[in-house]
Amino acid sequence: MRKCKCRAGVTVATAGILLGGILVLWSYSAEKDVHFTPDYPMEDITPYLEKETLGETEYEILYWQTGLTALAVDCLREQNKSEELLSVQERFFAEVETTCEWNWFIFGETLRHPENNAEAFPALEDGDILITFNSHFFGWRNGHAAIVVDAEAGRTLEALTLGRDSAILSVDDWMDRPSFAVLRLSGASKQEREEIASYAEKELVELPYRLSAGIWESGGFGVKSTAFGAQEETAEMDGAASEISGTQCAHLIWYAYRQFGYDLDSDGGLLVTPRDLYESPLLEIVQIYGLNPQECK
Repeated sequence: MRKCKCRAGVTVATAGILLGGILVLWSYSAEKDVHFTPDYPMEDITPYLEKETLGETEYEILYWQTGLTALAVDCLREQNKSEELLSVQERFFAEVETTCEWNWFIFGETLRHPENNAEAFPALEDGDILITFNSHFFGWRNGHAAIVVDAEAGRTLEALTLGRDSAILSVDDWMDRPSFAVLRLSGASKQEREEIASYAEKELVELPYRLSAGIWESGGFGVKSTAFGAQEETAEMDGAASEISGTQCAHLIWYAYRQFGYDLDSDGGLLVTPRDLYESPLLEIVQIYGLNPQECK
């Protein structure tokens, strides 16, 4: 009997060691993707700064050199801020050091010496969505998401973590992210995107953080349809905000856009994640940082 117990103990201990080793290797594999520094040459982009018009080739070059798509480049050009492309390029190519800390079963990654400057987000607009994958549970990158509710003031709405209600935060908190993407609703007017941001700021603050948000209830969606410019408000719309009892980062953003007829959940599953938002065909890239341009088209 004693031998059987000893053998069982050895088996359990061996299994524990193997599992621990697998988890460590899995986590290590995730750490390799914390930040992408361009492995191609940094080019002189000054010839493009004063050109009256830019073609597809020029936009493509600027994207690979700065992480800014035509949406962001045109925004800077319209504001006579083309010179900012140079500082964005420097930041895009700069080598970085990162640190990783354990918090609530999640590893969170940050820049060790973040460059705290305005050029980090040169073309934000109300309603834009910020996505980062700089957090992971062992080898699974769960990520985080936020919606910009006041671009001029640098204010975001986020469901940050367990134990904290959704709240208005600062975009400055994203300065230390080793990588991020800025996404924008494609084909929608600036006014409509501002309306979505305003709705989120007014109705979706101080909601309890809940990982299962969206699974156990229908959500009281009261969808406002904006197809073909029509806006029909259902009876449920008035009570939609009061019927959402909890949220998490990606669900909060999905819920806000769902009220205006946009389903940003790319896979249509029960649980919406930052990855689901990132891969939504309804969104287009405005900017990337610390991500491989080849993988973000």
